[in-house]
Amino acid sequence: YLKQLEDMGFIQRDDHISRSIRVLQPVQSSLGEKTVRAARRAAEAASDVFRIPLMGRIVASAPIPIPPSDLSYFDPESSVEIARSLLPARESTAELFALEVQGDSMIDAMIHDGDIVIMKSAQEAKNGEMVAVWLDKNDETTLKYFYRENNRVRLQPANPNMLPIYIDDPRQLRIMGKVVMVIRQVKNMPRSLAI
Repeated sequence: YLKQLEDMGFIQRDDHISRSIRVLQPVQSSLGEKTVRAARRAAEAASDVFRIPLMGRIVASAPIPIPPSDLSYFDPESSVEIARSLLPARESTAELFALEVQGDSMIDAMIHDGDIVIMKSAQEAKNGEMVAVWLDKNDETTLKYFYRENNRVRLQPANPNMLPIYIDDPRQLRIMGKVVMVIRQVKNMPRSLAI
């Protein structure tokens, strides 16, 4: 619908700015019902977008301490915009936050270095869920699959070149959130393929 409005000269989009639309002339109802419907759908799609706060980084590697300087990397205004329609209907947007992934322990789960994970705040997880965890002993954090096994917890990477992490005392582990969505960061895309 946006392409139709752009081709008709009603709007202009900037390929270098995400979701940029500039109105060149108002859509008149005399132009036809099809055009008016297209304009309404475009407006509805734009109103579906909301912001999720970008809270910082999470490592997808061996757990590492969070450096104090990393906290200032993201300011209070940092956020990610996504369409509400991309999330499961039951997800409350108030419980969501975003983290930038650093590392490659989750590559077989299609999460790469530089991607953004949308997390739902949580303190508990079921076996097989991908979680952001805080390891109290060394103030470390990591992104892994969660498995409770007997009296310990296994944090399983999704990379065959990495070994699982075993936590013998589950009280030393705090679940901070569960992954609900991944936003892929496309790098080095040939210009002819750019959208």
